[in-house]
Amino acid sequence: MRICDLTTLWLDGSESGVNTYLTEKARYYAERQPGVGHVMIVPGAETGRRKLFGTTIYTVKSPRLPGNPHHRVLARVGDAARLLKEEAPDVVEVDCAYILGRVAANALAGRNVPVIGFYHVHLPTFIARPSAARFIGNTFSGVAERLAWRYVDICYRHCDRLVVSSRDVHDRLGERGFERLEQVPLGVNLQLFRPDAARTRTSHHGNGNGNGNGDAGRVIELLYVGRLAREKELEVLIDAFRRLRERGNREYRLRIVGDGPIRAKLEEQAGDEPRIEFTGMCPYGEELAAIYASADLLVFPSPNETFSLTVLEALASGVPVVAARRGGPTGIVTPEVGELAEPSSPADFAARIEQVVSRRDRYGGCRRHAETHYAWERTFDRLLGVYDAALAARGRGIRSGAAPADHRGRARVIA
Repeated sequence: MRICDLTTLWLDGSESGVNTYLTEKARYYAERQPGVGHVMIVPGAETGRRKLFGTTIYTVKSPRLPGNPHHRVLARVGDAARLLKEEAPDVVEVDCAYILGRVAANALAGRNVPVIGFYHVHLPTFIARPSAARFIGNTFSGVAERLAWRYVDICYRHCDRLVVSSRDVHDRLGERGFERLEQVPLGVNLQLFRPDAARTRTSHHGNGNGNGNGDAGRVIELLYVGRLAREKELEVLIDAFRRLRERGNREYRLRIVGDGPIRAKLEEQAGDEPRIEFTGMCPYGEELAAIYASADLLVFPSPNETFSLTVLEALASGVPVVAARRGGPTGIVTPEVGELAEPSSPADFAARIEQVVSRRDRYGGCRRHAETHYAWERTFDRLLGVYDAALAARGRGIRSGAAPADHRGRARVIA
């Protein structure tokens, strides 16, 4: 089987959840499915070709997204179509934040190739509506959301299947009449992210998560990892941190790992607070794993996530989580591994942080939770099952070797 991933969400020279997903996918095919041929077509600073494990990555020179220097738009769809024709994949997976489903369907017309959409970004409710409310007022936010739903429908209509990673998004799309839905949770690299990762490196401050019990005599290490973008609502985290400091019950330190278009604004908000540290971006790998493992608590205020790999990486590292009670984290964070806070509420985030810190021994199931439900191998085994079912529906005899999946009913959950 030959598989092509076509996406505009890959960040060339940077880090993102989609980068992690595709990197781990390439690793999985190389290590677990050597009979699968895999290529990626992604935007980049320059047109080129390189290898990632056994996967061939084609970068297509693409313009930057206005106002966001990290994102590029795969605007040269003719070049993408040419590569699709040359590579002749059996299955194409596209992100549904752009018109790439139509690009793939048109480029491979007549070849009976299924197009699988992956719903990485929820534009209507998580992006369009709050952005419109912020910039042009609540009066027009509903209009923006309705237009975004129409756009999503355009992006989706050429897909044989639409894969979502969380129950929250599955239900939102189902309520809008979207069909052929497949819920496949994402995963985490359990060999990389582990509780003992901090002991293998000595460059990071912190107490390590293994002895976090809320003692008043030590500094509690709070951590955020991710892009510094408006939709992440990091101002809520900084405000919550200030509230904790003002109460004076314990000493806290906040490390913000990542970069993005609002970093300067966040640094201004933090002011001269000595216990808030902006470290910049950290590449995916051992150094990042050590940062997770040295923390006491991950705090993730974004209410706009379709899933959250950051939450999984913390849990695999044995670190409990406080996240917004909205979007993808609601299906990951259970009472055994953390707490969910009211979205956009610094007061509730501060309260939930104090709750977890004061009762740290109650949240000891983090690593076990990740191991039981979220290994990447589990994700990609099931994704190959989705590909096989789409090929079978088109009468194609090609198979990946994954176990067959039951496709009775309108929507299916693969947990």
